[in-house]
Amino acid sequence: MNRQSKKHMNSPQPDSAARKAGMLLLLTAAASAVSAVARVSANVDYPAVAESLAAISESRTLYGLGGGARLVSGLTLIGGALLLSRTWIIRQRLGTALFGASGIFTAISGACAAVLAISVPSTAEIAALDSIGGSIDAIASLRWITGKIGFAAAGLALIVAARYQWKVGGNLRRISPFSAIIGIAMQFIWIDAATKAHPVIGALFFLWLVAIGFMLSTGRVEKHFASMLASLRNHGAQ
Repeated sequence: MNRQSKKHMNSPQPDSAARKAGMLLLLTAAASAVSAVARVSANVDYPAVAESLAAISESRTLYGLGGGARLVSGLTLIGGALLLSRTWIIRQRLGTALFGASGIFTAISGACAAVLAISVPSTAEIAALDSIGGSIDAIASLRWITGKIGFAAAGLALIVAARYQWKVGGNLRRISPFSAIIGIAMQFIWIDAATKAHPVIGALFFLWLVAIGFMLSTGRVEKHFASMLASLRNHGAQ
């Protein structure tokens, strides 16, 4: 048990970093929802890059909004991970680092989408081209791969978090199996055959962010960790 944990075990003082992190996770959930709705509404997902770019050129505003929201969700997730790394309850753990990595890749993906919304040629220009190449093709590819890496990294963070949630007990132990299941399901992002399941998995991740963000921001996670530490102390004193 580290010194910081011992200090908070006997202290009623709230952990402001944990509560701020919870608020940032709630903002991440909100921005992710805006991004998903805007992207679905833009309807730009086609097998061929040229078709997708043509669709983007017809829905620049919606696609740009989705990209901007994804950029924001990545930045808030990075901020939440940094704050969690400073708390006494979730300090120096792999899950926090994975959330930070997820935020970085998600932010890059969102920035790429926003750039595409601004720079993609008009539909007529795309039709006149024999192929899409150069910087636009590179940005589209970067958006695709960083988006998948960001989502998969967040899933790995949930799998790691599930182990600690189980150890802490209480409501966190009840959430733990769902964290593991959602985290594993998020790895299906790499499987094309599971495309139809991606929106459902994304919705479950949204609900997870809301639940954990709420528990962190209201101090409930701190109470569970404090109870666990108190139990360990009493057991050790016996």
